[in-house]
Amino acid sequence: MFWQLALLFFATTLCKAVYELHFSRLSHIPGPKLAAFTRLYELYYDVVLRGKYTHKIAEMHSQYGPIIRVGPREVHINNPDFYETVYALRGKRNKDPWFTSNFAVPKSSFGTLSHDVHRSRRSLMAPYFSKARVQRIGSTILAKVDKLVRRLEEFVHSQQPLKLDPVFSCLLVDIVSEYTNYKCFNYLDSPDFQPIWADTTKDLSECAMMSRNLPGVFGILACLPRRLVKQIYPKLITVMNFRADCIKEVAHMFHNTSDSKEMAEVKFCQEPTLFHDLLKLESSPDAEERVLHEFISIITAGTETTSNTLTAITFHVLNNIKIKQKLRDELYQAFGDGNAMTWTELEQLPYLVGEEVPKIVATATNLSYAFQTGVIYEGLRLSYGLSTRSPRVSPDEALQFGDTIIPPNVAIGMASVIMHHNETSFPDSHKFMPERWTDPEERRRLSKYLVAFSKGSRQCIGRHLALANLYFTVSTMFRKFEMQLFETTEDDIKLEHDVMLPRPKLTSKGVRVKIKRPIV
Repeated sequence: MFWQLALLFFATTLCKAVYELHFSRLSHIPGPKLAAFTRLYELYYDVVLRGKYTHKIAEMHSQYGPIIRVGPREVHINNPDFYETVYALRGKRNKDPWFTSNFAVPKSSFGTLSHDVHRSRRSLMAPYFSKARVQRIGSTILAKVDKLVRRLEEFVHSQQPLKLDPVFSCLLVDIVSEYTNYKCFNYLDSPDFQPIWADTTKDLSECAMMSRNLPGVFGILACLPRRLVKQIYPKLITVMNFRADCIKEVAHMFHNTSDSKEMAEVKFCQEPTLFHDLLKLESSPDAEERVLHEFISIITAGTETTSNTLTAITFHVLNNIKIKQKLRDELYQAFGDGNAMTWTELEQLPYLVGEEVPKIVATATNLSYAFQTGVIYEGLRLSYGLSTRSPRVSPDEALQFGDTIIPPNVAIGMASVIMHHNETSFPDSHKFMPERWTDPEERRRLSKYLVAFSKGSRQCIGRHLALANLYFTVSTMFRKFEMQLFETTEDDIKLEHDVMLPRPKLTSKGVRVKIKRPIV
């Protein structure tokens, strides 16, 4: 019986290999034969080597060319000018189930497969993340940043080294939680900046990457006693606890939407928040689950990616004295080191990524901010947003790349890491160079290739809020404090492992600084 099963398995595997390599719709696209035949190729690089498949894809492009087959039904393209064809603003683009099921939030806008369903779900949330809405809450964002300043003053006196990613994560969790849910989590009040949250988001991203390559395994583990799960894969316990906390929070929202006392506590613009309005708008019986999935995706995506960008910016500015001095000179010229920074002044900054350019007339107290804009854009470029590829599927039409026809219903990916290190678009791409962006015409040209927020109909819905957070935080931090890197090198910020989000070498202690008063 055993030999019969073994023979059947061998024959099935052989037939699948012959089909994938010679008869499938993608057999004409070059790439490693093992990658075309099985996802185990990716599993080796992403699970065994821990997030190395993006690096391998870059190597494969060097060997096979700008279009390669990276999975049985997936291709990857390395041509920046083709990005807006794959991630199109018009035309249907679905998501690939293999890449979204691992997040376990299928009813969120982020996790929705269908183009049409996504469009419907996104339209409910879009007004809450519009430019106008973000502009109205500028003073409240700044209040959170000022609270961070007060916390950092404690470290001026102690001279205790401070790891930055938990600090920025706490700031962003407090902003996003209050903005979307009325209830601030108050992580900034944590004496040690709630390092468990930063660890949780890291565990979430790694578990998502693992479950993508090992579908069903985490579902089985979740059914086991927790003490056993803790021994087998302790990171899953963190994820399970986080999800349980989110379920409690959403249940509280769901059963208190009409509580006038709580609604009176709304702080952002004195108007109902995203999740409370979603609960009212959703008429389906699974409305609570729908809000839960949105809650999980927005809280996690809205904090960790921006935290990574702030950490990258802080490192690169502190690591180059000329960049640091030029940035601080601009900020001091505009605001000094006091509290004169207002939303009216900041709204003139080109903080919203798009076609806007600065509309500021340079005077003795008001400057063009072009260099600060370059710092923000370079920080986005070298922090990548989602470092993993997030493929799109064209359900109705074939796409043509050069002489190659890509049939419908094929996953097509273009990783931001590879886009942002294309030497044609960004010469000397590993170098932090804010000057790339200071010329308005050049900034418009390069913005086409900056994809930290993705592009098209599924572009990050919270990009305006993220950019506002970046501008407020960078402006305040480098205006208020002199900071020095502490036992930190470029290896502590350089991407070594792509586990959905960019991670440095495993032995890194993170970007750490000592904080001092500003030197005027």
